[in-house]
Amino acid sequence: MKRWTIKSERKLFSSNVFALRELRCTHPDKEDEFGFYILNSPDWINVVAVTEDGKIIFVRQHRLGTDEYTYETPTGLMEKDEDPFDAARRELLEETGYSPGSLRLMKKLSANPAIQNNYIYFFCATGCTGISEQDLDLQEDIDVELYTEDQVVNMIEEGVINHSIIVNALNLYFSDKKRTDLISTD
Repeated sequence: MKRWTIKSERKLFSSNVFALRELRCTHPDKEDEFGFYILNSPDWINVVAVTEDGKIIFVRQHRLGTDEYTYETPTGLMEKDEDPFDAARRELLEETGYSPGSLRLMKKLSANPAIQNNYIYFFCATGCTGISEQDLDLQEDIDVELYTEDQVVNMIEEGVINHSIIVNALNLYFSDKKRTDLISTD
């Protein structure tokens, strides 16, 4: 397998959430030049947060991409040069008003390497307690809801939770929650 060669690069669009670039590339085994499109975005965090009494914290909000209300674990963009653990704590507190007793990195995964350059840091926060009101961005309108693990499994099976990144986060949580070798800040 051989690497593509980038011949030129052009920024097509830029916002505070992402930038779209066009790459013109050649391959050693092909004669033609091809266009590829890449979304540049900051890294994301996703937090499966569990209260002291074992309930999983969800945010419910209207998402314009599908024009649906979604059930999600707290998530957000990392700020420039922000530590992933700090971003996880910040987003959890801002979106829900909860603070973790313990925070573990479950996994760092590529968002979508075919068209995106960023990564998602999946965290597990346990012993979460409510310490403040939400501190939402102007474009956010979020309800906080708590569910038992059994309720969450049923919500996934019934398609109530249908956001692929959230389902992945919950699968990581359910498969890794008993491991002791996860990275911890404690």
